[in-house]
Amino acid sequence: MNLYEYEGKSLFKKYGIRVPEGIFINSPQNAGNIEAFVEEVGEVAVKAQVLAGKRGKAGGIRFCKTAEGAELAVELLLHTTIHGSESVGVLVEQRLSIVGEYYLSLTFDGWHRAPVVILSQQGGVEVEELTQRHPEKLVIRPIDSIFGLPEWKAREIAAEAGFREERMRKMADLMVRAYRCFRENDVRLLEINPVIETPKGNFFAADAVVILDDDAMTRHRDFNYPPRGGLGRPLTERELQAKLIDQNDYRGVAGKYIELDGDIAMMSAGGGGSITNMDALISYGGRPANYTEYGGNPPAEKVEKLTRVVLSKPGLTACWHVGAVANNTRVDITMEGFIAGLRAIRPPFPIVVRRGGPGWEEARAALERAREELHLDMTIFGPEMPMTESAKVVIQKSEEYKNRLRGLNC
Repeated sequence: MNLYEYEGKSLFKKYGIRVPEGIFINSPQNAGNIEAFVEEVGEVAVKAQVLAGKRGKAGGIRFCKTAEGAELAVELLLHTTIHGSESVGVLVEQRLSIVGEYYLSLTFDGWHRAPVVILSQQGGVEVEELTQRHPEKLVIRPIDSIFGLPEWKAREIAAEAGFREERMRKMADLMVRAYRCFRENDVRLLEINPVIETPKGNFFAADAVVILDDDAMTRHRDFNYPPRGGLGRPLTERELQAKLIDQNDYRGVAGKYIELDGDIAMMSAGGGGSITNMDALISYGGRPANYTEYGGNPPAEKVEKLTRVVLSKPGLTACWHVGAVANNTRVDITMEGFIAGLRAIRPPFPIVVRRGGPGWEEARAALERAREELHLDMTIFGPEMPMTESAKVVIQKSEEYKNRLRGLNC
């Protein structure tokens, strides 16, 4: 789960990490205290709260010297969209004087199989750019998962990055606090870019990028962050329903569903195959209505729930149930769930199935019976049909269905 900046900074404050004074505004109704805040702190930064990078270059951060300017900026950014990410509000915070900008992050590294700290005296720029152009200015050091990050080790890392005397001690203190936040909250990525130094020598987190480990949420019952998707927008009703499918039921996976703008519903088996098949559909001119995947031998009832979610989207013109030849998934059982979903929805649009694996012949026979019983326009393929070729079939079926609808509307 990606946290918004205001959420990340709220988490930082619990660990004594300094952040600029600020107020979060998520509607025009609670924007009335801007004038008093600007009078108190002076010049402010008004920052759109989006889950997208490079928002400053996209106009998502405005600096204002007056309350009137801040109010206009809030109105402009309150419901803006930046790089496809919808703003959930704005953070209005004091603009601090700066004498230095630094970079600090903590993440997990597969090579070291341990957490790593990344530190540089070059902050305020994209870390990818820094890695490519000036890798020598980045200090990357693993952290022992058992012993953690003691003060003396943090000082060593800060000194290696070029911090001296008081700056070294303050950066080490910030690193230790950041690591405690990282470890105790099961964070996958914690990034402060930039860490700013004020004329008084204090270090502040001017930004906050925090990604939490979704699989560790059961250890953090105190977290009450609203659900969010990977597309930088709030979850749709169907996405919320899909997330409940796997909740407290670890028999396979069937709750991955991302709603898209297309009209061809996708029931995809297997993560890698799901991506490949969606790419094929798009390359042939089809428009997927969703991304989804199921696997790990889920029971029929979970596949039925996913089928109901996928087929409930308005405006569908076809459904493509596709997957490679399964290894450890009983295809007859998962198709039993798919058929139960079809029986509940009774879709009028065409369905194309391409599947194979353990229990496929039984599954094919069950699909054929369901086709006759429910009077469905369903084309069934086994392993003899390449997955990506079946994409052409579902696109053709979708076009035929749309043409029939146009004829009825004439």
